[in-house]
Amino acid sequence: MYVLPKKGLALVLISFFCFGAAGFVKGKRDSLTGKASLSETPQIIEKIEDSDFPARILIPKVKIDLPIFPGKAIDDKWEIAEKGVSYLMGSGIPGRVGNAVIYSHNKKIQFGPISWLKKGDEIKIINKKNEEIVYQVVETKIVSPKEIEVLSPTEDSTLTLYTCIGIMDSKRLVVIAKLRV
Repeated sequence: MYVLPKKGLALVLISFFCFGAAGFVKGKRDSLTGKASLSETPQIIEKIEDSDFPARILIPKVKIDLPIFPGKAIDDKWEIAEKGVSYLMGSGIPGRVGNAVIYSHNKKIQFGPISWLKKGDEIKIINKKNEEIVYQVVETKIVSPKEIEVLSPTEDSTLTLYTCIGIMDSKRLVVIAKLRV
């Protein structure tokens, strides 16, 4: 019987975790999401005029100033901007009644810093008319991927920032902001 030296065992375990476990964990993650599907989330299907489209997001507290690109989710696969953030097409229009959803990768140059946001912090959306729409953070929370109600329409003007967080992106960080009046 062959016994791996300690260094060999460590390499095997590291290799399994980095390569072999990825598929295993993904399978578990899929089962964790259950039947909840983004496609089941009701959205406001209001046509957005090009001039109303959100063009930039500014979050002074965490020094975010990024372009916004259109995005959508089809069969629970999210189209996501690599050099900016994504506006979930079909969600609310910034500045109007509804839940405008903006999502991105949890990277230092994208939405990684939003974990530092607190109640009262300011988030600005600049539309293509160069109008500034100012929101104020009212809540931050961590949810499971199956808790999709955070993406549902609202009866007031809400902005929801959404990104992955946790081991193997097993959770979602959600920042909820309301229109400042």
